[in-house]
Amino acid sequence: MKCKTCKTRMTDIRIDFDCEHGGITKKAVKVPACQCPICNNITVPDSVLERLKVFAVRERENVVDFASCQQQEEDDYIVLNMLGFM
Repeated sequence: MKCKTCKTRMTDIRIDFDCEHGGITKKAVKVPACQCPICNNITVPDSVLERLKVFAVRERENVVDFASCQQQEEDDYIVLNMLGFM
């Protein structure tokens, strides 16, 4: 991904931030993002934000660990595939 400000190739990072969904604020941790090494602009892809919304609804705690939720989703897919549901 290229920086919209200075057109430099961005590097992949993980960030933490507060996110609000349905009037409830939760702490999102280990969220994939991109950071420009020149201007330090940080961008979270829309696809990641959409998945974060789903994870935030599912997660009962006030902290949404994106990496953990993503791993659980992948594990569930594998199990369902092995059982013949996919």
